[in-house]
Amino acid sequence: MDEYAGRVLADRYRLPRPPADEYELVETRAFDTYSGQEVLVRQVLLPEVVTAEYDDGDPDGLDDSARRALEAARAAAAIPDHPRLVQVFDIFVEGGSLWIASELVSGRPLAALLAERPIDAYRAAEVASDVLTALRALHAHGWTHRNVTAGTVLVCDDGRAMLGGLAAGAAQEALCGYDPLPEQVPAMSTADGAGDGDSDGGPQAGPASWHGPRSALEQERARQNRITVVGAVTERWAPEQAHPVHENWQLSPPVGPPADLWALGSLLFRSVQGHPPYPEENAAELVQMVCAEPPAFAEECGPLRPVVESLLRPDPEERPEAEELGGWLRSLIRSAPEPEIGANTVQVPTDPARLPVKRRKGELVRRRRREAADPGGLQHRRHARGKQAKVTKAKREKARRSEVRQEHFHQEQVVSSRRPAADGTAAAPRRLGARLLVLVLAVLVALVVFAVLLLPHRGDTADNGNGDRTVPADIGSGSGGAKKKPTSAPPSSSAAPSSAAPTKAPTKAPATQPAAPPPDLGPDFDLRTDPEGFTVAVHTGWQRAAKNSKGQVRYTGSDLTMTVVPGRDKATGDADDPLAYQLVEPELADFRASSWSSAAGLTVITVQGHPAAEGEYTWRDANGSSVYARNLAIQIAGRYHVILIAGPDAQRAAVQRAFDKVLSTYTVTSR
Repeated sequence: MDEYAGRVLADRYRLPRPPADEYELVETRAFDTYSGQEVLVRQVLLPEVVTAEYDDGDPDGLDDSARRALEAARAAAAIPDHPRLVQVFDIFVEGGSLWIASELVSGRPLAALLAERPIDAYRAAEVASDVLTALRALHAHGWTHRNVTAGTVLVCDDGRAMLGGLAAGAAQEALCGYDPLPEQVPAMSTADGAGDGDSDGGPQAGPASWHGPRSALEQERARQNRITVVGAVTERWAPEQAHPVHENWQLSPPVGPPADLWALGSLLFRSVQGHPPYPEENAAELVQMVCAEPPAFAEECGPLRPVVESLLRPDPEERPEAEELGGWLRSLIRSAPEPEIGANTVQVPTDPARLPVKRRKGELVRRRRREAADPGGLQHRRHARGKQAKVTKAKREKARRSEVRQEHFHQEQVVSSRRPAADGTAAAPRRLGARLLVLVLAVLVALVVFAVLLLPHRGDTADNGNGDRTVPADIGSGSGGAKKKPTSAPPSSSAAPSSAAPTKAPTKAPATQPAAPPPDLGPDFDLRTDPEGFTVAVHTGWQRAAKNSKGQVRYTGSDLTMTVVPGRDKATGDADDPLAYQLVEPELADFRASSWSSAAGLTVITVQGHPAAEGEYTWRDANGSSVYARNLAIQIAGRYHVILIAGPDAQRAAVQRAFDKVLSTYTVTSR
């Protein structure tokens, strides 16, 4: 209670003492003296001009706009509770302001988190998914929130997000001159507030007899009032809310659930990029720009860019539905990469002496019972009766017999091992083990001698005549280089007869032939040795194009295209990591330029002992067709070899099959 030593509202809510540099409260904690709990109190300023002097808490003394604000806030607080909505407990008028007492959530506003640093796209998708759940609950009751901002979205300590500000937003809309209540709420308010009319039996001034502006003049006045009350907050100025008023103002798009989706898209833009999609220096200029100019490009939103751009469309009919948006957000959350543990991991020193020791079952219990019941051991025999004592005695007798049998068996083994054999020799088991060891060593020596004597004769065809052996300069023993070994060896220059070389080579050449091509190629793939210095499995119906200025060799057939780049770029600097090289790889320029693209399966692998990275990419080309591609970047001798197989999204199986063939057969024949 010492903390709450400030003003008391409605004889119930104690406010904390404000600092010396703060004059207006706007939003603060408070202590509810009735329930003994802390609440959050929100202040909404009412117009200074009133019809007459009024008592605190009596709405009869308020003017029409203040009365409508009070009734709108109370109607918003009557919505059923939801796990993603902040509860409202009490609404009252005091001191020329409307006060809203709501639930004090253990968390921070999203605006406070964004003031420190922006959040990534996947975390923003999680927050947006929770906010969308709350909005769908409101839309199901016919309400439009109209106040989705970074200040009304609360991020709790457990990571979930909650949405507040509904009652405050409804009160502000009513003060400006709009009717924030859905159609079915005024009828309910009329029945509940039948006694709130004037004392002379005249018509009520509540929401039941008022449905917003009735003319273009009132509509323009409400719009100007909203510019003053709301201010420069992009989330609260959807195009249908900022549209200027003309004579046919009633034909403009109505304010409904699409306005809340616009606010959610603007909130996502602000959360990821760190700034709003429109400048917020002046409220009037912001309203004019929303109606006349498109928003800023969501270049830094990453995988959220298509979602944000679809939500910020000017036409409400073109924005996605809430159900479709929820599916997009769930897919994005499921595709989030795993966090990199280790960078922020704190190593805690452990003491091996304090590690748990496994004890036998019942040891600690028996010891505690014995020490607590009979410290001296005198009363133990008295209580060792019944079934427990018999079972314990039987177990001890069984253990004693088992020890006796083991000891007897061990003595018999010792006696039998020392007993002499029938022929008078000592047949010790160690001698048999020594004989087996000598036999194994003899076999190994024979195998080594056999290899030394015979292997040099089998490897004569691998020499080039000068005593040097030819070693393939490739990442693997490709079949193209192996077929050239018998023909590349020149005739020997020794004094042996010249007729010996042609008779010896044909007989032993088959022994030096390498292994056959991979057996999984099938009838529709074969190995091709390209003049650019590589061997790869290519479909039999594909045609090769000449190497272009970008260093690319392309094989095309049907609807698929295979692009091979044999060692064009060096693996230096920031591109030393194959996974990071794919971010700047020229072959994926279409993927990075597309506004609707996604990547998956980005993995660092090892191909024939060399570091590499592979991934799946999907984008839309200039014609609007969806393209699916598999990419492989191998780092060989300080340079990158790139293989990109792309085709229509409907032929993913064909692209994957061709990629598997390339992954298992790509070799470099020359560097």
